[in-house]
Amino acid sequence: MSEGDYNKQVKKRQRIRSTTLVVGVDVGNAFNAVGFMNKEGKVLGSCAKVDNSREGFEQFVKMTEGLRTKHGLKDVLIGMEPTGYYWRKLAYFAKERGYEVRFVRTTALKHHRELDESSSAKSDQRDALTIANITREGKYIDTVIEDGAMRQLRTLSKTRERLLRYSVSAKNSLHAALDDYFPELHELFWSMGSRSLWAILERCPFPGDVLSIKVSTLKELIAQSSRKKAGAGKKAKTLYQAATKSIGLKQIGSADRYRVRMCLEEVKRTVLTLKGIGCDFRL
Repeated sequence: MSEGDYNKQVKKRQRIRSTTLVVGVDVGNAFNAVGFMNKEGKVLGSCAKVDNSREGFEQFVKMTEGLRTKHGLKDVLIGMEPTGYYWRKLAYFAKERGYEVRFVRTTALKHHRELDESSSAKSDQRDALTIANITREGKYIDTVIEDGAMRQLRTLSKTRERLLRYSVSAKNSLHAALDDYFPELHELFWSMGSRSLWAILERCPFPGDVLSIKVSTLKELIAQSSRKKAGAGKKAKTLYQAATKSIGLKQIGSADRYRVRMCLEEVKRTVLTLKGIGCDFRL
């Protein structure tokens, strides 16, 4: 550990006073295990399990306030491992009650568990006390829980990242389908998000469909969906020529049409959702 990191840890430890009640929480989906300590590491009361419900959270506050009053403590510092998304409900509930909440790294918990000679087996109650002990030693992450506009921005950012992954996956699926049925389209439409490509796939997704309609109809389809209307005629002729010499699969059935339609709908949904995500939300 560097000198700077050590000094930071010392400052964190000094922030915990003799009047601080240290609470360790091992968060879970259905319930949370809770353990209590003072600054010296003495366990206060017994470990308990509280449900992830209004009644469980109120029980958590009642236990915390009861121990704080009993031992003459003033402030509360809660340490918890940010497991998945389970921590959020209790963390924000505790913050609303004026408690300070900090996080403990999973690696730190694992290391302390390995050093515990009493048992190598995992236990929710034991982990709660271990988290409390790590927090008491100042080995927590000094991160403030965001709320208000900052929390909204972070939530929106994560949602957008997830949509981007879905969009890439949908485009890849559509690209694979066109490789089977009409690979020449890749040379005409470089993007799976092209509105002209969407219009063609909705009306005539397969080479046989293209050959069954007039070039003028293709031109109209492309012109109505493209910003560059001047080149619609040339692209329509190129598209028709590509259909005549396509190497795509010839025997097209209802399942093939369903595949292309579903891939296209998924691409349209994700692309349009991403485009509108900045307009639909105001902080």
